[in-house]
Amino acid sequence: MQAHRVAQARPAVRRISSLGCRRRRRAAALALLALGSASTAVAAAPSRLAAPARAAALARAQPARPAPVVRPSPPPRRGGERRDAAAPRTPAPAAANLGTFVELRNDYVSRGRNGFFNAAVIRGDYAFDRSFSLRADVPLAYAGGLEGERNVGLGDVLIRPLVRAIGTPRFALLVGSDLVLDSATNRALGSGKNQVAPLVQAYVRVARPARIGLQLQHAVSFGGDPRRDDIQVSVVRPFAIVELPRGFWVGPDQSFQFNHLGGPRVVSTSVLEVGAELSERVQVYVDPGIQVSSRGAVDWLVTGAVRWAFPQRARGRSVAAAPAPQAEGATGE
Repeated sequence: MQAHRVAQARPAVRRISSLGCRRRRRAAALALLALGSASTAVAAAPSRLAAPARAAALARAQPARPAPVVRPSPPPRRGGERRDAAAPRTPAPAAANLGTFVELRNDYVSRGRNGFFNAAVIRGDYAFDRSFSLRADVPLAYAGGLEGERNVGLGDVLIRPLVRAIGTPRFALLVGSDLVLDSATNRALGSGKNQVAPLVQAYVRVARPARIGLQLQHAVSFGGDPRRDDIQVSVVRPFAIVELPRGFWVGPDQSFQFNHLGGPRVVSTSVLEVGAELSERVQVYVDPGIQVSSRGAVDWLVTGAVRWAFPQRARGRSVAAAPAPQAEGATGE
């Protein structure tokens, strides 16, 4: 369905107390334990093998959207220090920065009587700078059905170059393309087609802790198994990211998929992401969601993930203090 969403790491600038870290680790452990229990229960239920192309598309429906940007507080002024001699103020963060991180995630899709599809994904993003990154997703897929069919193996590998064409504190525009390779080791674990899916994504910061965004993407298949149906899909996806106190965030996400060559013609997916920062470099999030097609089918899906961020180091020399005019005119992210 939708190709993998844009994901970025936050700069590691927020310090969290040891007590806060323990509380968040405990909460994350409980959430992942509940997620694993639910997935096991549904997987054990009798179900018929899902349509391979449909299952593979659903597994790519998870947003994994950009995490909120943590804004560092300016250092306090020393006693007797003049205001105009203070360190430069912290500029407002950009609406979207690209980052380097490694993510372990699990995508689970339940299709009621038609089976289930699960993909454990290793995702890596490498940002050459804050405006260009390269992503690779390697999924280990598992599909099962009513008559006891079980298929395990490599799924469709995804590669995504992404460029931030515009980046300001209030607005950002990103362009890129997904290349989905027909690398699945079993018919039930992939779409059977190579795909190219150009995308454009825009962010607008409506308030200091809130951003809204819109993603447009169109996927077209080429090559692959000639016995499998061709793919031509358009996706319209509005979403939001709201930063909460203590390193938490929520992200409502709504997407509409339009199938131009096959059915169902329209698929609506609603997801609510809830995430937390466990430390300066470690984040966790859970994405429960529901999917409704124009044929009346209702599916549910959930993703759980852990992300390790590798913040970029400043390339230029840091300035301990600067004159007032230069500090007021400073720009950056």
